[in-house]
Amino acid sequence: MNVGHLIRAERIRQEMKQVVIAKGICTPSYLSKIERNLISPSEEVIRLLFNKLDIAFDTLQKNDHQSDSEFAKLLKENYKAVITTRDDEFTKKKLDYLEEQSALFENDSLYYTYLLVVLRFRLILGGSLDERSREIGALEKISKNFNSFQIYLFKINKAIYYYATKNRIKSIEYLEDVLSIVDTITLEDWEKAELNYMLGLIYTADNRIFISIEYIRRALDYFRENFLVSRILDCYVLIGVTQKKSEQFEESLESYLKAKQLCDEFNLYSQKGVIHHNLGSLYGMIGNNKKAIDYFKMSIKYKSDKNSRLISIFSLVMEYSKMRNKDLVNEWCDKGISLLDQLDSENLSSYYHHFIFYKSLNSQQGLSEEIAIQAINHFKTLQDYQYIYKYSIALAEWYYSNKKYKLSSITFNEANRFGYIYRKKKTWEDL
Repeated sequence: MNVGHLIRAERIRQEMKQVVIAKGICTPSYLSKIERNLISPSEEVIRLLFNKLDIAFDTLQKNDHQSDSEFAKLLKENYKAVITTRDDEFTKKKLDYLEEQSALFENDSLYYTYLLVVLRFRLILGGSLDERSREIGALEKISKNFNSFQIYLFKINKAIYYYATKNRIKSIEYLEDVLSIVDTITLEDWEKAELNYMLGLIYTADNRIFISIEYIRRALDYFRENFLVSRILDCYVLIGVTQKKSEQFEESLESYLKAKQLCDEFNLYSQKGVIHHNLGSLYGMIGNNKKAIDYFKMSIKYKSDKNSRLISIFSLVMEYSKMRNKDLVNEWCDKGISLLDQLDSENLSSYYHHFIFYKSLNSQQGLSEEIAIQAINHFKTLQDYQYIYKYSIALAEWYYSNKKYKLSSITFNEANRFGYIYRKKKTWEDL
């Protein structure tokens, strides 16, 4: 009976050493051979090891070509349905369904694919990034056994994870790794469309506007052809973002309004929060504070997910800060901090630094040097050059207004250095 891959994967997931699992059952060296499927232990030994790991022995599926093929087909169908639909409630149902299925297969390849698909669904739904990090770490230790398609899935999962942790550089690194191997595996058109969308998304976030539009339009062509309305809407929103970043404001508004029309026609209520947020961002950029604030408030109203409300609350803070309305800056910072306390997630720590920075900046005492430096250092750890640049400028101006001219000069120079990196420029002549 080949169950070594199951024992090893579960032992690693539970962060248990071989010597602990083997104690009272077999020697660690014997367990090592079992885990590598070099030997076939007795059923009694397997039951004892499963008990140690709290694995139900009666859920083990023996090698059977027909049942393996049926489950592989089930996995693929559910994977495709989730990726092409991209609806959280639907994804949750599919994840619950897969988790209820018996997925303890003697077929190690089928088991690895199951783990990777389930991880993808969990990443889509969000939740604890610490848990996702542990899952990725456990999969990393068995990844040398993955086939080419599983390597593809694993790299995609890592790209999504790093995007969620705001580490764009690592996310791009893994997506570009995927691009380097994509020609060696057979992907269906829907998988290519999803990959193109993800590339468009991450390149947009990294301000690589022209290349991002190319990938988004490739994805949009497939979604239109197959009438995947929610995905068409995603593409219109993302195109609107790229147009806004390249200061094509009328075109951006047109894209957002197309997305809003689809939303209204097909009653895609869950998407309204995203669309209203982006409309707010557009009006904020062109200086229409009132419309920006109205749309951000509507966005918060439509968003059922509390995590996603934070970006709209932060956007309101920035709008009121631009209007020099200190009372409302502090009011919305307090609302953001209160929401963060409810969510109690380390993965949202960037928002804490944002809100504390703006509260300090708009306090009676003025910006706290300590708070500003903590925020700048936080964003340095994330390699988020936009906020290193912004908050360094604010600190330099505070130094200057307090006659700390040397510190002001040093901080302005550092802000400029990170500003070049953020804009992907090497010298002032390139600006």
